[in-house]
Amino acid sequence: MSERLLAVLLQQALLMSAGVLLIAVLRPLLLKRLGAGSVYATWMLVPVLLLTPLLPRPAQEPLRVVLQTTGTLETVRAPVLPAPPPDQAVIWLALWLGGTVLVLLYQTRRQQRLARLGGRLPAGSSPALVGLFKPRVALPIDFDERFSPAERELILAHEQVHRDRLDNLWNLLACTLTALHWWNPLAWWGARRLRADQELACDAAVLSNRPGALADYTRALLAAHDLRHLGAPLASRWGTTHPLVERIAMLSHARRFPGFSRAFLGFTLVAATVFSYALQAAEPLKEERQAELKLDISYRTGKDGERTTLSSQPTLHVRLSQRATVMFNGTPDKPTPESLSIVLIARDLGDDRIELQAEVSKGNPLTLISRPRLITRNGVKALIEQGRDDPVASEHLSLAITPTLLGGGHAAAQPGTL
Repeated sequence: MSERLLAVLLQQALLMSAGVLLIAVLRPLLLKRLGAGSVYATWMLVPVLLLTPLLPRPAQEPLRVVLQTTGTLETVRAPVLPAPPPDQAVIWLALWLGGTVLVLLYQTRRQQRLARLGGRLPAGSSPALVGLFKPRVALPIDFDERFSPAERELILAHEQVHRDRLDNLWNLLACTLTALHWWNPLAWWGARRLRADQELACDAAVLSNRPGALADYTRALLAAHDLRHLGAPLASRWGTTHPLVERIAMLSHARRFPGFSRAFLGFTLVAATVFSYALQAAEPLKEERQAELKLDISYRTGKDGERTTLSSQPTLHVRLSQRATVMFNGTPDKPTPESLSIVLIARDLGDDRIELQAEVSKGNPLTLISRPRLITRNGVKALIEQGRDDPVASEHLSLAITPTLLGGGHAAAQPGTL
């Protein structure tokens, strides 16, 4: 379970990073050609990409069929983040989710601190739209003194755009993703860039309806350059950490979000989504591949003249990276004092190499006594031997494994009892 959840989180991290990098590349062109509104809308690409693994898949993947026909299936693969060994998955998952909880607690504390202030903020604070379901505009007590009536009207119009666009809902999504991917610098950069583009889009929306208010809007921004914000996640602020020079420079390029921009962005989102969806299908998942393990097991215990030998030559078909169990005397849920359990995990390392990891346990309850690991070639026998020889008791385990990689499959490995 922990391995599967960790694999899902790694896949989500890869998709989110790909979306943020794509936006970072397209942003300068979109900002110059289509305006701030188009750039802000482009951030929808990130959650769309994160949802692609949930889309239903056809029985025959079109891209996979094409790649199989052209013989390039093995060369066109979606990148995969390295996964920790299965025996460490629980530790890494605990660290990952532990960091997420800490970030969420920190963000919740900041939001509660802002909520306690109510609708009147300390002097020198930035006006902000606070809350999610019923957001309210919170103003500093020196709001009337710092801004002229015309500037105050523009600031309130700016916050109304935040309200109409449900920007705090997008801020909540960004906060959740940064908490879930707290270790990824792209997540934090993307969240900051989203906030900045959010403000640019609001500036453009206000000035597109008030083209004669450019001078007052510029003065309002300059008057807010030293305002502080309280950093709550569910707060769309007038004053931001966005570079003031860039924000003022964009005011002269304020424009509506035309139909051509919507069509272009829609095409970009659909194209990126389809490509991501198809590329995930083109990757033959290693967890779906199987290996045949031909075993030759011999286990001897006891003193001279009183030796007991257990032996077997089973053949197992197992999924790669999943556990298969062979057990003497008893079952995994009902071991005996004479039980011997051998857990095997096979992994494809590429270049015809296979990693074999064994976990040998004995007794009741089962106690781990060794965890040998080796690397062999596809179809080449590997031998694991271990034991002890003393006057009281001697034991010797010989485990020969001949692994053979098979094609895709869905049959899970079943524990074997001998």
